[in-house]
Amino acid sequence: MKEKLRKILHPPYPFLIGADVLALVLLIVAFSHFSEEHPVSLAAYLLSSYALTVTCMNIAPLCRRIKELVTGDELAIVRGIKSLMRRTPLTRRYLESREFRAEVSIYAGLAVNLMYSLMKGLSGVWYRSAWLISVGVYYLIFAVIRFMLAYSVRRSRRVPDKQSQWKAYRTCGVMMFLMNGAMAGMAVQMVVKNAAEQYSQTLVILSAAYTFYIFISAVVKVIQFRKLSSPVLSASKDLTLAGAVMSMYTLQTAMLAAFDEEERAGYRLRMNAITGAAVTVIVLTISVTMIINSSRRSAE
Repeated sequence: MKEKLRKILHPPYPFLIGADVLALVLLIVAFSHFSEEHPVSLAAYLLSSYALTVTCMNIAPLCRRIKELVTGDELAIVRGIKSLMRRTPLTRRYLESREFRAEVSIYAGLAVNLMYSLMKGLSGVWYRSAWLISVGVYYLIFAVIRFMLAYSVRRSRRVPDKQSQWKAYRTCGVMMFLMNGAMAGMAVQMVVKNAAEQYSQTLVILSAAYTFYIFISAVVKVIQFRKLSSPVLSASKDLTLAGAVMSMYTLQTAMLAAFDEEERAGYRLRMNAITGAAVTVIVLTISVTMIINSSRRSAE
C-alpha cells in the first residue's frame, strides 16, 4: 500500500509533466466551452488538483533533473543545440559565461514585462477599469527599472565601477519603495470600494501564465545570481521577487472578479485586503533592505 501511494505521489517525471500540460489544456477547454457541472470540467478540476499537488511535492527534484538535462549532455537534442551554439561567438559566450546569461535574462524580463504591461493597460481601457490601468502603469515602471539595470550592466562592462552599481541598486530600491506606496493606495481604494469588475477568463488565463513565468524566473534568478557579486544583478533578482508577489495579487483580484459569485462580496473583500497587505509588506521590506544595503556598501 505504501509503495503504491509513493508511486502515485512521486510519479515518473515525464508522467508528471504530461499531467501538468493535460490539466492546463483541460482547464482552458472547460473554462471556454463547458459549465462548472459538466463532466469535462469536473475531470479538469480533479486532474489539475492532482497535478498541482504532486508538482509541488516533487518541484525540487524535478528542477534538479531539468537542470541536469538542459546543462548536461545526456539528451541528443541538447548536444545538437549546444554544438550549433558553439559555432557563433555570441551563443558560445551564452553557454560559457554565467554573467552573460544573467544579462540576457534581464533583457528577456524587460521584453516580457513590457508585453504584460501593455496587455494590462489595454485591458484596463477595454473594461474601463482604473485598477487594471494602474497595474499596467505599475509594470511599465517595472520595465523602466529593468531598462535602467540593463543599461547599468552594459556600462559596467565598459567602466567597472562598483560604486556606480551600488547607486543604481539604491535607485532601484527607492523607485520600488515609491511604486509600492502608490500601489498600496490603489489597493486600499479597491478594497474600500470592493470593486469587482467582470474580466474575461482569457485575461485571467494570461495573468496566470505570466504569474507562473515570473515565479519560475524569480526562483531561477535567486539560484543563478547567488554566486555573482554584481549589485545590478542582485537588483534584478530583488525586482523579480517583488514582481512575482505583486503578480500573485493581481491574479487573485482577477480570478475573484471573474469566478466569484456576487453574494460572496465579503469574502472577496477579506481576501483582497489580506493579500494586498501581505504584498505591500513584502515589497516594502525588499525595497527598504535594498536601500539600506546599498547605502552601507556605498559608504565602504
